[in-house]
Amino acid sequence: MNIDIFIETRKRLHLSQDQLAHGICTQATLSKFERNGKVPSLKILLQLCDRLELTLNDLFPLNHDEDSVRSQALEQAEFQLLVGEYAEAQANLKKLGDPANGTLNFQMRYYFIRGYVTALNGGAIADALYDFSQILNRFDEGHHSVYSLLAYTGMGVAYNQDGDTTRAAFYFNKVAGEIRNLTFKNSHNIWRSLNIIYYTGQFYGQTGDLKASDELLNYGVEVCARYHVTYYLARILYQRALNTRQQAGDTAQIKQDLQDAAAFARLNRNDNLLTLIANFDQN
Repeated sequence: MNIDIFIETRKRLHLSQDQLAHGICTQATLSKFERNGKVPSLKILLQLCDRLELTLNDLFPLNHDEDSVRSQALEQAEFQLLVGEYAEAQANLKKLGDPANGTLNFQMRYYFIRGYVTALNGGAIADALYDFSQILNRFDEGHHSVYSLLAYTGMGVAYNQDGDTTRAAFYFNKVAGEIRNLTFKNSHNIWRSLNIIYYTGQFYGQTGDLKASDELLNYGVEVCARYHVTYYLARILYQRALNTRQQAGDTAQIKQDLQDAAAFARLNRNDNLLTLIANFDQN
């Protein structure tokens, strides 16, 4: 077992033992684990690893080809969700079979991706809500991980796609207060945080709360610039252009945001967004 990577990750995130253990176990339990490898219960170990964005495979490295194949398929599905290739993501998820064969992190990641793909690709709202409820009521009951915020955001997306803006607002409002507490520990965490920022900002823009929307979208642009990522940036800039037009704002700023959005959309192969940008005046 590689305890060093556990300790190094905790220190890199500037978490004390007490902060990491909070709500999961006692500081003494964590100290014994780090000091002499005394493993707590599996449930506790999984929760600690999840808070550090680690998996059991990180602590107990495996070389099984099947694990590698499943991880690659899930990685590809998340990327396809990122760029709006929902049918392709759905196909990759089906290849994985029963997610119960994976680690806790694998399963939460699977249900987060499938829930969004279902909601955004015209699937049944009950199916999307089922996937998000797996995260909230089964895997992360204490709601400590970013997957819980993703699930709440996804429920907002699902209800909004279904035309129920009242229930959608309930979940987006629940998320909005936590957005400034998001952390950006690695590339996946950045993508998932931008997911939360973008969809919440988009919803507020669509429902007329343009001040709240603009604040979130501008924050999203700052995050993209700070961490040098372009995924979600095109969609954020497009929504910001829509907001500016609704407020009869500066046409030069609208044009600039659309030009930048198109450039990043081409870079990230987002053909659907390129079509929306081309038809901006008709939308």
